[in-house]
Amino acid sequence: MLFLNLWVILALIPLYLIYRQQIQNSDSRSIKLLFFSLIFMIFAIARPALQNTLQKQKFSSQDYIIALDASYSMQADDIKPTRYIAAKKAIQKLLKMRPKDRFTLFVFTSNALLISPPTTDTALSMLALNAINPEYILTKSTNLSNLFTTVAKLPMQVKKLIVFSDGGDGHNLQKLQTISKYSSIKPYLVATATKKGAALKKDNHFIKDAHSSLVISKINPSFKELANLTKGKYYELNSLDIIDTLAKDLEEDAKTELNIEVKTYKELYYIPLSIAVVLFFLAVTKFGALFGILSFLLISPPHSDAFFLDFYHLHKAKEFQKAKLYKKALTEYQALTPSVQSYYNIATLYYQIGENRDALKYYTQIQTTDPKLKQAILYNMGNCSARIKKYERSKRFYRQALAFGKDNDALYNLTLLKKLHPKKVTDVSAMMPKEQSYQEAKNHQKTSKEEKNSNNSSSRSGSNQQSQESSHGSGSQKKKKRQALKHSQTKNKSTNYKLGYKAYEKINKGYSNEKEPW
Repeated sequence: MLFLNLWVILALIPLYLIYRQQIQNSDSRSIKLLFFSLIFMIFAIARPALQNTLQKQKFSSQDYIIALDASYSMQADDIKPTRYIAAKKAIQKLLKMRPKDRFTLFVFTSNALLISPPTTDTALSMLALNAINPEYILTKSTNLSNLFTTVAKLPMQVKKLIVFSDGGDGHNLQKLQTISKYSSIKPYLVATATKKGAALKKDNHFIKDAHSSLVISKINPSFKELANLTKGKYYELNSLDIIDTLAKDLEEDAKTELNIEVKTYKELYYIPLSIAVVLFFLAVTKFGALFGILSFLLISPPHSDAFFLDFYHLHKAKEFQKAKLYKKALTEYQALTPSVQSYYNIATLYYQIGENRDALKYYTQIQTTDPKLKQAILYNMGNCSARIKKYERSKRFYRQALAFGKDNDALYNLTLLKKLHPKKVTDVSAMMPKEQSYQEAKNHQKTSKEEKNSNNSSSRSGSNQQSQESSHGSGSQKKKKRQALKHSQTKNKSTNYKLGYKAYEKINKGYSNEKEPW
């Protein structure tokens, strides 16, 4: 046995001295009882407990943050076809290799932009990654300090940051080391460039600096030094095979970090507390024993294994459940003291009688550290969501259940839902950057004017012919309109997801202040 608040026991020292000097020789029974009541109260405050066996908990799901450098130097072609495209392919491979993990995606230049919040949905992450168009990014430099500062604000306890970058130029390594240390950032730095480098081009012309020398971009040597200072890991993206090494290192780090021994205790505070209350009533009342027994029943811990009324309700609930009297069984379960087991039983019963929304209400209130129970709860929540036709929510619950380990039923249901109810991609193609929208509007206005002038000239020259064909011309025009509408609808369906201009505004902030950002 141990005391969780051991320091409280120190209060017994002055009490012992008081007892020796004033109470030991006293003839008053009440005073002695009150004194011993106070001693047992102190023991209760010290929280006596029994330590349970250490339990190892393993979690197969991990949180990772991926940051893709979108600076201008990433358009260099020393890695084919370009550094940026090669990095995207590497990220895609990594996402496919670790489908159970949650990934958060950023793109960064001098600013960092969140493009995908934490998710286990690989397809959604790739959709967000492919939505970025480097042509709309006006900031050209690389600022790792801003990236690390942004990542430091994320809620993960340990922030495993995977950076794909050529390293940029001129970083404050000491500042990055400090941010990593105090924000628990563990970087995995993937150098997306070669040591030889490549000359940068703009509009098919080589870029030159102020001294008329070609601008050559290559791996920043400080990138590797940063990995050493922050106790991270460093890789060079010579081929996609390096992602296998990265994935292996992530797996090894996950094993060492997640085999956690969890201490649990069975608290016994109610025993000395009950004795203290009994002694108190014995001291101050004539019916002390009766009051003491009642007090003991009232202050006993309200758990199903300690509160005697729960045995009755639990027994009746099981009887009704066997007899398939589910509503009566629900009444008995709801009379139990609230606990993980009682809430789970209530939720399961609601599920059996088809009250899926009520079942979800109880499932969501259950808090447990048991991975197996958590997996079962998430699987049942997936079933409930599917029954009420919330298919995307159901898929999410099945994925979360699979993150806790192998579950053939959850995998089967998830696969079936993906086939029967594929995810609809939202078409937001109209949300273009302001510059492009303005240019397209201008071009459209110019084209409209030309068509208008052409139509006016043709109408003047062919007025007689138009009058002759008006009887059946209207029908052909309607047919052409229907075909054009059908074509535009088909085009809209096939349009890929694109980021809105407000997202680009965030990453383009301060671009006018950059000087030679190559």
